[in-house]
Amino acid sequence: MTQREAIRNILSDAADLDVVYDEPMSRHASLKLGGKAAALVAPHNEAALIRVVGILRKNGIAFLPVGNLTNLLVLDGGYPGVLVWMRTLDAVTASEVNGVFEISAQAGAPLARVTALAASRELAGFECLAGIPGSVGGAIRMNAGAFGTDMQAITTCVELLDADGTIKTLTRTEIPFSYRSCGLPADVLITGARFALQKGDAAAIRAKMAEIMKWRQEKHPLRYPNAGSVFKNPPDLPAGRLIEELGLKGVRHGDAQISKQHANFIINKGRATAADVMALIHLVQQKAKEEKGVSLEPEWAIIGEGI
Repeated sequence: MTQREAIRNILSDAADLDVVYDEPMSRHASLKLGGKAAALVAPHNEAALIRVVGILRKNGIAFLPVGNLTNLLVLDGGYPGVLVWMRTLDAVTASEVNGVFEISAQAGAPLARVTALAASRELAGFECLAGIPGSVGGAIRMNAGAFGTDMQAITTCVELLDADGTIKTLTRTEIPFSYRSCGLPADVLITGARFALQKGDAAAIRAKMAEIMKWRQEKHPLRYPNAGSVFKNPPDLPAGRLIEELGLKGVRHGDAQISKQHANFIINKGRATAADVMALIHLVQQKAKEEKGVSLEPEWAIIGEGI
């Protein structure tokens, strides 16, 4: 029995799940390319999430939680495990207790929904994250940030499903946040988070969000499928500027291209493959090492098998 057949067998009786098998990631990923996942599983609720993760762990099946499928590249040979799609675990609520304002969000909630709720409640603190694609869980996992702030700065606690199947809550001080990482082990699954915000001026909040969104539209190649910034910034120079100095802006491999608009983006001009994208990633890394002595590390999760 192959692993893909085993996955079908163990998921056949699982309750409260939407499951599709051999699903091309080109249908869902923001890059509009990528191989097939053996299974794409969307739990209906947290109880179903706990059950299916327990089943997968018990049977030794590799899995990865995913949100909006941004910052993700699935290689052309596909992912032989299960992608646990958190999109249905997307509740977002705002509360006030004794003058303390907080937003709670499940891991599958889009960041856009959180920023919109904060603006509607006149709560400041999320503006700089406006326009960042992806979900709360992914943003926590990679400590997403922009304009001098990040998830660490506003997170009060994170709820997670531990390797032993227990739901736990960690405060911010218990989470080893660093640049573009939350430091949590790979086998820990983030299920939600709470964020501390301040009461602000509605017009000022919306104006700042609009300014940031305009900046993103002007600077980022949003007309084409992409997965956000490809590389983490090295300590002394933004990755985009470094790639531009290497003369690689606009370089193509097949239908994948290093954006002419922002060199730290790789865009899909139409029919790019994951192999095309990886060729550009390797080219940039090689040139950066040879000419600048810099080791560039991808921000994306790159998973699956080559062909």
